[in-house]
Amino acid sequence: MEICKKNMCTGCTACSSICPKRCITMKPNEEGFLYPYINEDKCIGCNQCVKVCPINELKIPQFNIYGKIIQIKDKKTLKNCTSGGAFTSIAIKFLEMGGVAIGAVYDDELKIVHEVISEETNVKKISGSKYVQSDMQDIYRSVKQLDSKGIKCVFCGTPCQTAGLYNYLAEKRKNVYLVDLVCHGVPSPLLWKKYIEHQEQKYGKMLFANFRSKAYGYHVATMETIFENQKKVRGSARTDLMSKCFFKNIADRESCYNCKFKTIERCSDLTIFDSWHASELNSSLKDDDSGFTNVLVQSNKGKELLELIQDTTVQVDMDYKLAIQMDGSMAIGSVKRPAERSVFYNELNNKEIDDVVKSICPIRKSDYVIEKLKLPAKKLGLAYYIKRLKMQR
Repeated sequence: MEICKKNMCTGCTACSSICPKRCITMKPNEEGFLYPYINEDKCIGCNQCVKVCPINELKIPQFNIYGKIIQIKDKKTLKNCTSGGAFTSIAIKFLEMGGVAIGAVYDDELKIVHEVISEETNVKKISGSKYVQSDMQDIYRSVKQLDSKGIKCVFCGTPCQTAGLYNYLAEKRKNVYLVDLVCHGVPSPLLWKKYIEHQEQKYGKMLFANFRSKAYGYHVATMETIFENQKKVRGSARTDLMSKCFFKNIADRESCYNCKFKTIERCSDLTIFDSWHASELNSSLKDDDSGFTNVLVQSNKGKELLELIQDTTVQVDMDYKLAIQMDGSMAIGSVKRPAERSVFYNELNNKEIDDVVKSICPIRKSDYVIEKLKLPAKKLGLAYYIKRLKMQR
């Protein structure tokens, strides 16, 4: 039995979550991506898995979308956020009200999983981008149970994860608020595992990774890994192996190259993405290189969320169509599938990650030179302006 075409399956877990006989399990394929596997002996042919799949059907409510640019006021919190801290500010407010926040976190082994956060001290765990497909585990069922108990929940995930939850909950989501992010595409947990192994061979046990550190400023995207010996290693898509694979689009899930959810109108309550051009989208803002978030309000529930954080965030209007044009190309367009994608994971299963990158998208000596110049450029206040010049080309 086929739930949907395999090359379109996003691994959202809606099918395994809704199965009344629990005969669908999520298992990794040879590339490390999770796919549903059906125990035909237990299957009763109810077709609920087919009906709930957002690839097969997704009804998006009508709403007059409008846009806001947001930045959390607390500077310490802002520093730990990928952009302007929109979701983090909402999560904090939900926890203050006795609710929960659900998002991608690192577990004790640095695997990336979706988790329910109920304590304010753990908010930092869900802050920041993690450019790997997260394991949803049993999160959809957990959200449904929380909703039935009257507990306010705010969920953040990729568009496909959010669509899966939306279909799974159907009309019954009185206490659940959905935030989806504009997604570039998701590499597999296998790539992430190989990256960790490589880094640990060089530097010792890894404790944390920040895919979008603001060490050199918001406009200079930097991967930062921290180790048990307190060593910090930083690198951009020029020199960092994980970032290079991500931004070269050679490691994405097959469905990401033809993503069904690349639309402006979405089933979420809010859609969030980087605001690289905040000061141009609203002239009242001064771009201080600390990060802003573009937010598309997709529903009345989304409007409620922004009202909740009015006191803790700066919020200004913007033309959402212009924001999509300037900052949101990934909101409406899938990344192109490179020819090298066909061999990437086969190579990764047989070689070390650095050897794979060396053969497919080698790091040049000039890349290392440019990377070393970033710290002095930051100290001289030049890094931000160099990045801005590149963006204007």
